[in-house]
Amino acid sequence: MNLNEALFSLIHTVRNTMIQQLKSLDMNLSPMHLKSLKAVSKIEQCTGQKLADFMGRDKAQVNRLIKELVNQELLIKKDNEKDKRSQLLILAASGEALIEEFNKVENEVFSAMASELEPDQIENFIQITQTFKSNLDAAYGKKN
Repeated sequence: MNLNEALFSLIHTVRNTMIQQLKSLDMNLSPMHLKSLKAVSKIEQCTGQKLADFMGRDKAQVNRLIKELVNQELLIKKDNEKDKRSQLLILAASGEALIEEFNKVENEVFSAMASELEPDQIENFIQITQTFKSNLDAAYGKKN
């Protein structure tokens, strides 16, 4: 197996396992919705533009996504006191609860994935993936 096959196989397996485990929670949200909520929980003073930049998506697409999440009462828009042209995105209580469940599933999946590895092997993997990312950013320009 070569590098690209190994990476694609890992990414595919992780993604499918996450989707399977999330389906068992009956969240009725797409992976993009969950990714958006998780990003909002991580980005300080999150706005639609910051979310679009973080996700590498078109702002119009992200705005439609935000509207859906607001309608589902998972996300709240709040006036931005620092910039009157934008609104801050904040997780609603139901959005926070959903992200807690998502984080539990994510931790379970990644714990299972790393169960037979020693801590130094995990650290080496993290360093290698950071080097891969840095190399790509340097070669093709930083996107995220």
